[in-house]
Amino acid sequence: MLNQAVIQPLAGGTDLLVQALTNRHRVKAFVRIDHLAELKTLEFSDNELTIGAGVTYTEYLEKAPKLLPPLTEAVALIASPSIRNMATFGGNIVNASPAADTLPVLYALDAILTLESVRSIRQIPVRDFITGPKKTSIRSDELLTEIQMNIPMNYQYTYRKIGPRKALSLSKVSFMGFYLPDTGEIRLAYGSVGPTVIRAYGAEQLFRERKIASIPDCIERIVKPITDQRSTAEYRRYLCFTLTQLFLSNSL
Repeated sequence: MLNQAVIQPLAGGTDLLVQALTNRHRVKAFVRIDHLAELKTLEFSDNELTIGAGVTYTEYLEKAPKLLPPLTEAVALIASPSIRNMATFGGNIVNASPAADTLPVLYALDAILTLESVRSIRQIPVRDFITGPKKTSIRSDELLTEIQMNIPMNYQYTYRKIGPRKALSLSKVSFMGFYLPDTGEIRLAYGSVGPTVIRAYGAEQLFRERKIASIPDCIERIVKPITDQRSTAEYRRYLCFTLTQLFLSNSL
């Protein structure tokens, strides 16, 4: 994992520096990378959105808010303006929190991550990159450089973040639902209800088979919430059930 390296790349540092207070024996030095133009890519072509890992949330909101409205909604709800000025897309992904606000959108769109080292360049789906809470498959000599997403030509969506307040809040549950009328598909992703963001492939298959009534029960089986200081497992499960039902009723 990158955050176990002796020399640690630093972009925004909004989570990393806090973690470093309790991991001083693991990080000996930080190397700033927030000035690198190669990490500031923000391009849209042929329905593919490419975001450099060093792009801050504020930069995205200023330069490309209309390209992907569900991602814009998610980003706008993150923390506060001061944190959005520093926090980067790459940092949010590598931090690998199940409560990360952008991740349900990235999971629902099958985002592809580019990882580079002096030896190689490889690409990996975000769902395979994050392996558990604060755990990823990044190698010690790699840097996350880009995030790529294919945006459907025609879609309807619902993004919801349920937290104790509207700002400076970690989510109890986050939900991303896409409906693709051209293909008759849905995509469902849930945050804060498992060790990683959960993509509900089984429920999506039920929708393709037109077994709509079985989807909420499927979601209740898939999500694995816990009780913590933000919410109870029971309430999180109820939110997933309710948000899924609302999304389906709006999509059909």
